[in-house]
Amino acid sequence: MALAPYYSVPSLKSSYWNGRVETMPREELDALHLRRVQAMIRYTYENIPMYKELYGEANTCPEDIQTLQDYIDRVPTIDKRDVVTFQQLRPPFGDTVVPGSEDYMTLRYTTSGSTGIPLQEVGFYTDPLNMWTWGWWAWGIRPKDIFYFAFPFGTFMGFWSAYFDALVFGAQVITGGGVDTKTRIKQIVELEPTVLISTPTYALHMAEVAREMGIDPAKSSIKFVSTAGEPGPAVPSIRRALEEAWGATAIDMYGISETWTAHSLHCPVRLNGIHLNENICYPLVVDENGRPVPEGEVGELVLTSYSAVLTPYVKYRTHDLVRWYKGVCDCGRTWVYLDGGVLGRTDNMIVVKGTNVYPTAVQNVLAADADVSENLEIHITSEGLGDQVQIKVEARPQVGGESYTRLGQKLEEALREKIGVRLPVEVLAPGTLPRYEMKAKRVFDHRQAR
Repeated sequence: MALAPYYSVPSLKSSYWNGRVETMPREELDALHLRRVQAMIRYTYENIPMYKELYGEANTCPEDIQTLQDYIDRVPTIDKRDVVTFQQLRPPFGDTVVPGSEDYMTLRYTTSGSTGIPLQEVGFYTDPLNMWTWGWWAWGIRPKDIFYFAFPFGTFMGFWSAYFDALVFGAQVITGGGVDTKTRIKQIVELEPTVLISTPTYALHMAEVAREMGIDPAKSSIKFVSTAGEPGPAVPSIRRALEEAWGATAIDMYGISETWTAHSLHCPVRLNGIHLNENICYPLVVDENGRPVPEGEVGELVLTSYSAVLTPYVKYRTHDLVRWYKGVCDCGRTWVYLDGGVLGRTDNMIVVKGTNVYPTAVQNVLAADADVSENLEIHITSEGLGDQVQIKVEARPQVGGESYTRLGQKLEEALREKIGVRLPVEVLAPGTLPRYEMKAKRVFDHRQAR
């Protein structure tokens, strides 16, 4: 079941892709959410065995959901582990799809399986369309732009949704799959694209390689660097690094491949956060007991996605930690705003001496120092004394090795002042830490499963 979005025809002069829904008053927006949530619950209850079973266990049926509070109180949450469990009942899709729908699937991907059995992701061609477009339009990207995808186009969702969106958007698309970084740099020089699509980490790595080749990426044709997959330009230090490296505007995007949705729009006014696209999802931010947290506090993001047809996700636990706000933004949008984007993960929560430590906050503090690069690792251990953290960060080339100890002490003091706890920092020579083409691995959790 596809829930028809609200659309208005965008003007080339407007900063809104869909002004009607982006600026919709909260009361009207919540009324729309209620109708859509009710429709999703009825659809999943009647058509998908997984939800029929879960709702039965929770003693909930569609008629019970008359208000959004009913949705909060009575609808059970699901997460990736639940979906994988139901898929394994009858692989590959099990009880997570509409029975008999296999013949209608046009897109199929899998997660990496790095944390267990891979999750099967299936859908229609239309499921991921018009997700990235909202954010691109808000920042000034138009169909006349030329997109370069620095993406391997593998069996995982990755930037496939952005690729489909760019095609439907009417833009010219250059695929950078199947080639190495140097070849991609050469293609950018030769073909002169204006929009680079990649993870933040890989965009910075490309800039580093370009300079090694004697090419200044800041003087290239790239005007926009549109990133996703990990904390990006909503974090000031990452935005600054990308914009300095490429001489271009850096744009963030948050999404979840399981739900086929790029759920956000990087705020073009506040810069340091994202709006959740409430035309395609209904967000909640909850505590560890599943209860909504007050505005301005940190909690786990839970989403109901309106986009996927074959595998809908109702009240899906993302395990992403966010700080949320409502109200009318300076950009005019009324959608929920996440300050700083994703702050961390519930499964990577770090508590040091009673203080919650978020990896993105650590990265932001360290990257604010001109003597260190954006390449870092956070290692977490537990030895009966609570969580212990060791940070490794690369120095900039201009910093001599004799200064590493003093630089580490300076960074430790900066962390104490900004975060409230002193964390040990080891400064390494440039090029010591690994580089990544897709998501960078920044957090290494060595604690035993709890």
